[in-house]
Amino acid sequence: MSVSVALALGVLQGLTEFLPVSSSGHLALAQMLIPGFAQPGVLFDAVLHLGTALAVVWFERTAILGWLGSAEGRRLLGLLALATLGTAASGFALRGAAEHAFVQPLLIGVGLVVTGLVVAVTRWLAGGEVDERRTGWGRAVVLGVVQGLAVFPGVSRSGLTITAGLGLGLERTWAARFSFLLSVPAILGVTAFELLSERHELVLAGPGLWWACVVGGAAAALSGLVALRVVIRTVGSRVFHRFSWYCLPLGVVVILLGAGVL
Repeated sequence: MSVSVALALGVLQGLTEFLPVSSSGHLALAQMLIPGFAQPGVLFDAVLHLGTALAVVWFERTAILGWLGSAEGRRLLGLLALATLGTAASGFALRGAAEHAFVQPLLIGVGLVVTGLVVAVTRWLAGGEVDERRTGWGRAVVLGVVQGLAVFPGVSRSGLTITAGLGLGLERTWAARFSFLLSVPAILGVTAFELLSERHELVLAGPGLWWACVVGGAAAALSGLVALRVVIRTVGSRVFHRFSWYCLPLGVVVILLGAGVL
């Protein structure tokens, strides 16, 4: 894998992880289109995801430092833990079907259309007054389960969780921030699981791939920071639904390509 390909995929991952357009769908389509693309196991993809997790930690560093050692911080960690259990339950239940979908462009297109329709709904969701101090375990578990549905390529994790958060009455900015924070344990958990599953293939990784991982991971982290700021602004200004204008036509095109019509 060349450094230029690693850089492009890193930027793509960082932007699409948080913008409601599905990073998994875009990454799968991009890797299908790159001639001769290959990687041993999932090492490169895992590093890209770690880069986006690092972007969230840096973006929320002030809040995280404020939560350390406080009762409020422990409560929020508990909510994230509960939500992550919900993600694991729904995500692993659907994992087999999702793995099949990753090599089916038509199904990826369907996922993009679903994402577009879900994000479009935010035009009519005003959100509520539930902030980080008022968020309870019930809402956290529901959001965690919803996040697990994004195991399908083309289905946006951020799109689903932010829309669900607004529907559950979360304050608009907090709905986005909770979605960001909820992504971190999910990303770390899935990455660790995949790396352990592919540990024998990782031994085959040469210095060229490791260098590509460094470049791709850094690109994912930096572009992820840009995407985080864009999401906060669009959710807060109530124009988040406009991302559906991108997902819906793209999904239709991918469906037609997958069906052999185009």
